[in-house]
Amino acid sequence: MKEIIQLALRNLSRQKRRSVMLAVAIGFGFFVVTAIDGLATGALGNLENQITQLIGGTVFIQGSERGPATDKDSKGKLITVIRDPVYIRSLLEKNNIKYSYASQYTSSSGQLLFNAKRVIVSLMGRNFDEETHLVSSFQVLSGDLKNLSQKGALVLSKKTADSLNMQVGDSVLYTTQTMNGQNTVGEFTLVAIIKDAGLMSSMSAYVRQDTLNELLEMPENAYDTFAIVLADRKQQNNVAARIEQLIRNDGNPVTSRMEAFKANPQNPSVAIRKQLKNSEWKGTKYTVLSLNDILPQLNQILSVVHIVTLVILLVILIIVMVGISNTYRMILYERIREIGTMRALGMTGKDTGMVFTTEALVLSLGGALAGFVLGIIGMVIFGLFHFNSDTMSFFLNNGHATFVLSPVSIIGQYILMIVLTLFAVHSTAKKASTISPATALRTVK
Repeated sequence: MKEIIQLALRNLSRQKRRSVMLAVAIGFGFFVVTAIDGLATGALGNLENQITQLIGGTVFIQGSERGPATDKDSKGKLITVIRDPVYIRSLLEKNNIKYSYASQYTSSSGQLLFNAKRVIVSLMGRNFDEETHLVSSFQVLSGDLKNLSQKGALVLSKKTADSLNMQVGDSVLYTTQTMNGQNTVGEFTLVAIIKDAGLMSSMSAYVRQDTLNELLEMPENAYDTFAIVLADRKQQNNVAARIEQLIRNDGNPVTSRMEAFKANPQNPSVAIRKQLKNSEWKGTKYTVLSLNDILPQLNQILSVVHIVTLVILLVILIIVMVGISNTYRMILYERIREIGTMRALGMTGKDTGMVFTTEALVLSLGGALAGFVLGIIGMVIFGLFHFNSDTMSFFLNNGHATFVLSPVSIIGQYILMIVLTLFAVHSTAKKASTISPATALRTVK
């Protein structure tokens, strides 16, 4: 085998220009596919990170209660609240559920009003003393995060502050509804303006949880969502299913993710809401959802991206392999007397065919490796550019594109290329192995 490889390398060096052109074609294909696959996967990862930061986690536990029955709603209004401040956290710790960090927060949707201007925001009531990961993620443009201890402290993104023409120290009104559905108004003071991490983060505003609870007429230590962030986000569905079963085993009412997937596999969170709407219970009924349940489109988009990149790779490789097939048919004709000489000196027909196959494989693997390396270099350079675009900010990390490459995807692409290469040179190698020495030596080119 060593001699075959050496002979294949020598043959490739004899026609350097032709060999380089074929390698460049293969390398270009791998460069394009590597860049597209890495950019698309990285962009979706950035989008998921922004959503995770916006809503606080990758697995979410919420509680729902039924309000008093009314003429309009005989079952009672749905109220999202968890009154027990320690139950969920103690349940996770007791059953050794591992997570990077947890958030226990209250959320509200409403309008900020300042000097005849208004902006719709998602107001997040967070415990700043405990959620150091959140506070450390704020990139302060003006103001001081030390003032978060003030009761009415408000943190806004630059985009929201600019929309209202607010400065640090200004007071703003916030209109929303209490947990029981009554209109209410609160006053907050802007203590810090933070940099927009993306379009998603610009929709959020932050206040102290106890202050928001008081405005929404929620119990002081209550909250509406317990969210955890997993180190391995691929485990979020398994972890959500396990937490749901643990709550059920504790004898507490809980919605069913399995039934939700059966009813609406494309958007199980909608089916979960229907379960809550159509059922009756006493006390708190828990709901456990993963980020995949809330935004199943992310996985669908990622699957589509991988399919598109695979199709692009197939098209490029098929074009290149047609070129390789035609080139090696011509090479066979050029070397036919050389083949006859090698056969006359004792080389077997099988080894003769292996020389052609080895040449093509070395050419393909070398070209693909070069394309892969250039793709990584190109991605690093492209990642240095900063983009100021609200539309693109969904898919950027602090204004920069990021790239994520899947080892499984890269290995799969290499295997596909090897298979197509073997197929492209199969007929030429087979013909070379069946040529008799006498026939080859008598051939006149």
